Amino acid sequence: MDKHRIRFKIVVILVVFASVISFGFFKSRPNPDTGSDIVLKHDKGWLPSFQQNFTQQGVKAKEKTGIGIKVIPSNTTDLYIHQMKANLPTEQAPELFTWWAGFRVKDLVEQNLIGDLTHIWHKHDTEYLTGIKNAFTINTKMYGFPYGIDYWPVWYNKKIFSRLNLKAPANWDEFTTICDTLKNAGITPILSSVQFKWPSFIWFEEMVMGQSPDLFEDLCMGRAKYTDPLVVKAFNLWKTMIRKGYFTKPSANMMSNGGYLWLKGDYAMVLCGTWYYESVLLAHGVDQDDIGVFILPSHNAAAGNNIIFEVAPVFTAQNARNVDSAQKVADWWMGADGNGYFARLHKIYPANLNVDTTYLCAVKNELLCEIKQKQVRVLNRYWEATPVEICNTAVEKFAEFMLNPQSPEAILASIQDVADQYWSKHK
Repeated sequence: MDKHRIRFKIVVILVVFASVISFGFFKSRPNPDTGSDIVLKHDKGWLPSFQQNFTQQGVKAKEKTGIGIKVIPSNTTDLYIHQMKANLPTEQAPELFTWWAGFRVKDLVEQNLIGDLTHIWHKHDTEYLTGIKNAFTINTKMYGFPYGIDYWPVWYNKKIFSRLNLKAPANWDEFTTICDTLKNAGITPILSSVQFKWPSFIWFEEMVMGQSPDLFEDLCMGRAKYTDPLVVKAFNLWKTMIRKGYFTKPSANMMSNGGYLWLKGDYAMVLCGTWYYESVLLAHGVDQDDIGVFILPSHNAAAGNNIIFEVAPVFTAQNARNVDSAQKVADWWMGADGNGYFARLHKIYPANLNVDTTYLCAVKNELLCEIKQKQVRVLNRYWEATPVEICNTAVEKFAEFMLNPQSPEAILASIQDVADQYWSKHK
């Protein structure tokens, strides 16, 4: 009798255990419902236009695909990264989320946290440039899609330039003459910042690229060293510019105060992505007629004409509840209809080649014409172009240099130590 009772209890325990395991397994599977609304998370909560335009894109997606998008913002990049890395391995992962391409997403792909969109890219193959497709390719598969493209020129205050009889520079000497003229007039030439740390790479990449675009690319990929004499030379020029007072105090906030400081006339130029035009300057009340643009000339004439390129990606999460719905929206968004709709909303350069760009404002068309006419070489932004482990150390060191522009050799050597460790373990 006791043996039967024991056997019965064992059977009950096994049935309950199997039920729990089965429930847990099925509960963890993504919901294949292709009609469910989905979530998009982004890190641009401090820029109102992003939240508004992503929300409007969700309304259009509902109209076109039957699937709406709930948009959830984060106000700081650091907090966003921590939240996403915690959520992506779980069912709390959003169906869509903004991130960074290249090395910035590679670790998430290797952890199987990103949805494979290769089949959707093949469908839209002829609609995208090879360079853009390469930016979304990792180990022959394709992940994420671009909602737009940004270039990184210099924006300048046309009122100040006009008052001082200044014009956009054709070479480096003219650029430094502009800076000296502004200084003599009591105006800080350039808005620059170490707030949020990442902006510290802006002038680093410009100075190295202005020495040699090949050097910049080789540095990003580990084919050159930060201690290279040409990198040191570029940093010494940067140091001279800082000491001459060409830049605002590093404590200035380019994002929350950029437009306010522009309107006060506290600075005359800022080097930032084309997203800065609407998201900061216009959003803070700067008149579009007061904004001019030019590509920063190389300080080494032999370096040619160059500009930084930034692709703006959205990725799908592998563990999200409504994976199929996310892919359906991604397919529409990658097409000329979806890509063009958001590009027009956000007034950015579209990634899809079939989108008509006549909607672009005059200053952005002016920049696009300059890029085409001068056959400007476009280089991937440092943030995405080099391994994260190296970049994270580098932005700290660049900020340190900006705050205390001493001899750069020690700064560069410390970055190279991290680079050596990384490249010794990776191809």
